[in-house]
Amino acid sequence: MSVALRLTAALLILCAAIAVVTLLAPSVLRDPPSYAGNALGTYAVVLFVAVPIIALAMRAAARGSLGARFVWLGGVGYLLYNAIMSSFSLQFNELFLPYVASLSLAVSSLVAVLRTIDVQALPARMHPRFPVRMVGGYLLATAIAFALLWLKDVLPAALAGTRPLSLRGTTLPTNPVQVIDFAFTLPATAAAGLWLWRRRPWGYLLAGMMLVLLTFESLSIAADQYFGHRADPTQPAGTVTLFLVLAAIGAVPAIGFLCSIVRDGGRTDGGTSSRG
Repeated sequence: MSVALRLTAALLILCAAIAVVTLLAPSVLRDPPSYAGNALGTYAVVLFVAVPIIALAMRAAARGSLGARFVWLGGVGYLLYNAIMSSFSLQFNELFLPYVASLSLAVSSLVAVLRTIDVQALPARMHPRFPVRMVGGYLLATAIAFALLWLKDVLPAALAGTRPLSLRGTTLPTNPVQVIDFAFTLPATAAAGLWLWRRRPWGYLLAGMMLVLLTFESLSIAADQYFGHRADPTQPAGTVTLFLVLAAIGAVPAIGFLCSIVRDGGRTDGGTSSRG
């Protein structure tokens, strides 16, 4: 676990430094006002929410908490998501190399944390009453809902040979959120739901990671939409409330999953000693 701890510690320090520079000197962003505002909102969540929670989870995981290890894993997944966004969607600026370094560290950290979890032992570590079908159904429904949302934007434009509505007002060639979601996030969420429904070990692993990641990401989207609207009032702000609600809804199965992890002694994992 020491390698995973060191890699993630370096990642947290770098992400915190990028966030501090961005929030204190927003002129470093060379993007249109709304998109620069989105980045400010994201880095506010990174600095004040993600970094502290991941740091606390790492500390608890080092003491043996399997539940904390899932928070750590999902948090690193969230930082990876945003490192991809920063590296590929923000206009080139003085933080380009730190963006790319955070992407590299996030990938390495994710792999390292995954290697600390005994996947095959996970089904036996969950409480028998954990509602696998309910949580699996929630994950499947989430994947399908966002796939349909993105297809509604992409398919008409592809058929008409025009730019999707989500790209209007930006200088982006494609929507990086859609690229990440179609390629990684939605397939992983769907697989988590399906495999959890079937009680497969990898279903428990992916479900725990994605439940935490999606909760972080919903809160992050709410913040970036709020900051984006403040920077450019012509941008709609209605999605702020929507994603705050989605974050609250997503926190319920995420907390339920973490509270259903059982220690070797038969009690739920409270963040002290356990094997992982």
